[in-house]
Amino acid sequence: MKIKNLATLAFIGATFTGTVLAQDEKITTSKEFEYKVGEPYPVVDAAVKSYSGRNGDVISFKMNSRSVTIQKFSGSPISQESTKTYEDFPNGTVYEDDIETEDFVYLLYSVWDKANQTEQLYVRAINLKSGEFENEGERIVAVEGKVTGGDGNKFKLASSFDGSKLLVHFRKKPESRNDKVNKDVIGMYVFDSNVKQLWGKDVEMPYTEARMDNIDYTVGSNGDVFILTEVMKEGETKKFDREDNPNYDYQLVSVSESGVDVNASDVDVQGKYVTQVNFFEGKNDALMIAGFYGNKRGIQTDGIFYCALDKDGKQVDFKSFEIPTELIKQYMSQRSQDKMDKKEGKGKDLGMTNMVLRDILIHDDGSIFFAAEKYYVVVTTTSSPGGMGTGVSIGGSSTKYDYYFEEMLAAKIDKNGELVYMKKLPKRQHSSSTGGSFFNPMAFSTTFFRNTELSYKLVESKGNYYIMFLDNVKNIALDENKVPARHEQGKGGFLTAYQINKESGSVKKLSILDTRDAQGYELFQFSPKRIVELGNDEFALETYIKKKQDIMIRIKIKE
Repeated sequence: MKIKNLATLAFIGATFTGTVLAQDEKITTSKEFEYKVGEPYPVVDAAVKSYSGRNGDVISFKMNSRSVTIQKFSGSPISQESTKTYEDFPNGTVYEDDIETEDFVYLLYSVWDKANQTEQLYVRAINLKSGEFENEGERIVAVEGKVTGGDGNKFKLASSFDGSKLLVHFRKKPESRNDKVNKDVIGMYVFDSNVKQLWGKDVEMPYTEARMDNIDYTVGSNGDVFILTEVMKEGETKKFDREDNPNYDYQLVSVSESGVDVNASDVDVQGKYVTQVNFFEGKNDALMIAGFYGNKRGIQTDGIFYCALDKDGKQVDFKSFEIPTELIKQYMSQRSQDKMDKKEGKGKDLGMTNMVLRDILIHDDGSIFFAAEKYYVVVTTTSSPGGMGTGVSIGGSSTKYDYYFEEMLAAKIDKNGELVYMKKLPKRQHSSSTGGSFFNPMAFSTTFFRNTELSYKLVESKGNYYIMFLDNVKNIALDENKVPARHEQGKGGFLTAYQINKESGSVKKLSILDTRDAQGYELFQFSPKRIVELGNDEFALETYIKKKQDIMIRIKIKE
């Protein structure tokens, strides 16, 4: 079940292979890839687009408020085989998530029943063979009263390691706004792989909202639910004391179908400041906590960690791995490296800032692969006297948003909990948008929040990981003491990949295609989210080519 909506250190510097290209030189596809462009077909405009691959084919659904279009693609080159639009969704339908199993994609959507003041969650199955809905929507959860969270963010999902169990959880709107009095009530519903309910109930948390913060949820293969929480120490009101020591503990809350009591057990993170964390079931019913930590409070990431607990919630292992200084300094200017040397010479802690953990892969053998990137936003507001002819209201202001998606970090921990490798992967992407004036906030530019083509997509083959993203042509070969050239959104770019060997961690940088000339087509509206794995070391990419047409591209990994 796949939900779509995270040793001794042997440091080896990554070596990137490629050919230095001029900015206007034609990009060639690396020998590790080949691709074929399919026939164009009419574009389907939609707020939500989702893709699933099976046996070399692609099933896509594209959803608006009351309609869903399902498309099936097949063949080589891959082309549209069928399309069907369903307009029988109720008024007020909101997309929540979708999950993929061996034979179906289950679309989950919510509908607010105003007359009965009931929040509802529905599921509808798409057959991956036929490319059609199997049935009408089936209501699987009904909640009296409101559920917290915005549109499309009310019902959260988690799945077990073997994919046999699905957890749907949500937070009921509290009766009291006083966090010192209110205890959260969390709805928990557990389903099998066919989305048939096994059990469900509302559970009142053991502490008040003021003391308790639920970080993440998971479900075991036996159907039990586990919650990782931060719990403030008795009598404390602030998360940190004056010396920045935490005034909270990590606890594990377990809930079973028959259990009435909520049992809590402590989790020891050995003095680390956890900055990002994922909580999931691992191999042999083990519970795993993994993520980033800092050596002190703040936004700096100093390393990765994992913590293992048995099925009873008892902690059985904890290991952390510091990011090497040599790795941190890679792909920085010599001036920046010199500054870091001075900081290190003064005994200051070096780390990576603004890192976001995007992917955690848990393999069948128990090993774990991490992938993350640096992401931050710079907001600049300027005031203007405004007036006639300026486009700005008198006394108004305008705001600019700059979005940065930069260097990546990849690491792997083996089944014994030892670090296999850790790699820094250079990347530098940017987009910007502008808002309206203070007195005219709706006057946003057409580029507001347009980051669709940035970030990356993680794809697997039998022997390698591939981290795919749009890059500037100048970066095909890059020295370790050089800063990568920036890729600006909407300025073309080439689809590139870091190939990381699963066992050794050796890295190659490879080119896949040029978005300005992909077998004669110029590609628009690229997004990493529109890349889908097909199996057998193949994946596909859907893009827009203008004239209200899309194309699907089949890409083969040749290892």
